Amino acid sequence: MSKALPRRRAASRRKRVIFFAVGAAFGSALGLVIGSLLTFWLGEGTVRAIQRGIRRITGDDGHPSFDLLLQ
Repeated sequence: MSKALPRRRAASRRKRVIFFAVGAAFGSALGLVIGSLLTFWLGEGTVRAIQRGIRRITGDDGHPSFDLLLQ
């Protein structure tokens, strides 16, 4: 019985890794499909405008922060 316990742990760990990999792959594929459909539906110009708005809100204007470079 002591030998069966490590095998169960290894099988459980393997299942968790497989579930994680399948979930990550499924989530990535679903994100690509939804993003593509959204871009097609809204139009590329609208999506770029939304991206610019998000960049402005977060403060990322695409230019390097020279204050951080001087540190």
